Order: sequence, then structure tokens, then C-alpha cells
Amino acid sequence: MSRTLLDDCYDHCIRLTKRTAGNFYYSFCGLPAPQFRAMCALYAFMRVTDDWGDDTTRAPAQRIADLDDWQQALTFALRPGWSAAEMNGWSEAARTIMPAMSDVTERFAIPQEHLFAVVRGVRSDLETSGASSPIRFQTFAELADYCYLVAGAVGLCCIHIWGFHGSEAVRRAIDCGTAFQLTNILRDVGEDAAAGRVYLPADDLQRFGVTVEDLIAQRCDDRFRALMAFEAGRAKSFYALAEQLLPCLEPHGRPIMKAMLQLYGGLLSEIERRQFEVFRQHVSLPRWRKLWIAADALIHQKLLPK
Repeated sequence: MSRTLLDDCYDHCIRLTKRTAGNFYYSFCGLPAPQFRAMCALYAFMRVTDDWGDDTTRAPAQRIADLDDWQQALTFALRPGWSAAEMNGWSEAARTIMPAMSDVTERFAIPQEHLFAVVRGVRSDLETSGASSPIRFQTFAELADYCYLVAGAVGLCCIHIWGFHGSEAVRRAIDCGTAFQLTNILRDVGEDAAAGRVYLPADDLQRFGVTVEDLIAQRCDDRFRALMAFEAGRAKSFYALAEQLLPCLEPHGRPIMKAMLQLYGGLLSEIERRQFEVFRQHVSLPRWRKLWIAADALIHQKLLPK
């Protein structure tokens, strides 16, 4: 693979990240150049993987076929000694991202199974589309497995780029992904139900007497609030574990990790502040707060010794 091709791919990933990652892009900026480019490539890979799954203009079967092609391109790109000639027939997204991901995976010794896990998680959403029941998981254990695929595996990729020490970092990165994904699920419970997907475990719905019909009808009653408070408490327990990741990271990774904990943890606090009214208005943090968090991460990274 030529250096020109690789540089072009990294440049594309950086532009994509700057355009779509919002404040996360600026928290990446304080990283040393190799880690900065790697984080942009990883973000671009995750962004496109999600987009293949979320493109509602295409039928689920078509999106699964797109993901299969995407995974095949990833398989080729991660093989030792592959050549640019093998990119013939790849999608434009694969041609502009996979060479960079190949370099990142080798440079930072990212276990390949983490990348394939992300694709598998997105694919699982499409495979259950149109199922007889919108409820995806019966138990929290099943939901936790899903959180690993779509978020925990991403965290494992990140800590390889940032640098870490100790086996505890691996466990805490997975816990971090679970905390973040649970927060997303609580924020989007109404939108997901309207789209025919319920990620909250059936066991928990039954425990608090909440039905799928309640979620679709957007009933924010005492039963729903009790359910959401229980799930928020569960998420908080994972945030507490995730905070233990910070001392396991190399110094340049800590400001980004801290920023992510503040952003997602702040979102969970905002959900609680609104007493779990997530149906009427999309819950998000004020733009000034997100900018402050990103700026704080950037400043702390700039203060680190080179």
C-alpha cells in the first residue's frame, strides 16, 4: 500500500470525524499525531458501520448485504500483505477507510475481533427487524452481551490506541461501554419503541408492570419512572466501574476518557433531572456544556509533556 494512498485515507477519516463527531473531534486534537489520526480512522469506521445499519431508505435485507460487503472488505484489509488491487469492487466508503483501519490495527495491536464484534452488533439489529416481538432481550445478561458488541468492543479499540497497562483496563473498558450504551437506550426508549425496537429486558418490563404498548403510547407514569430509575441506577454502577479505567490509561488517554464520562454521565443526570420524561423532547446536554468538556480535555492534553 502506497504512503500516498494511506495519507489520503487518513485525511478522509479526519474530515469525516470533524464533520460528524462534534465535540469529540476537538477532544481528539490534543493527542499526539499518530493517536489523533488513529482515533479519527476508528471513529470513521464506527460511523460508517452504524450508517450501514441505520439507512432506513433501504430494506433490512439490503442493509445486511451492505454490512456483509463491509465486513468482507475489513477481512481483506486486515490480512498481512494485502494490496490496493484487492480494493476493486469495494464501496467508496471501504476504499477510503479500510486502508487506514488496516494501518491502525497493525500499528496499535488492536485485536481484530473487536472490530468484527461491532459489525456483528449492528447486524444483529437488522436480523431481528420485523420479529414477532419488538423486545430484543429477555434478561439483562443478554442486553449486556449486546452492549459489549456495539460499545464495549469500541472501548477496547480505544484503549489500545491510547495505551494502557494491566488486565483490569480491559474489564473496565467493557464496563464503560455498557454504561454508555445503557444511557443511549434510556434516552432513546421512545424513539426505539416507535421504530419497533425495545432494548430494555423483558424481565425488567415485567417487574415494573410496563408493556410495549405503554412505551409506544409514551406513557410516562409512575411505573415507567420506577423502571427508568432502576435502569439508571444500574447504569450508574457501571459508571463507577468505568471510572476505575482512568488510572490504567497512559496520560494522553485520560482527558478523553474523562470527557466521555462527563458527556455520557451528564446525559444520564439530565434524564434523571427531567424525571425520565424522554418522550416529548430529545434529551441532550446544552451545547455550551459539551464545548466546555471538550475544551477542558484539549487543554489537559496540551499540558502533558510531549
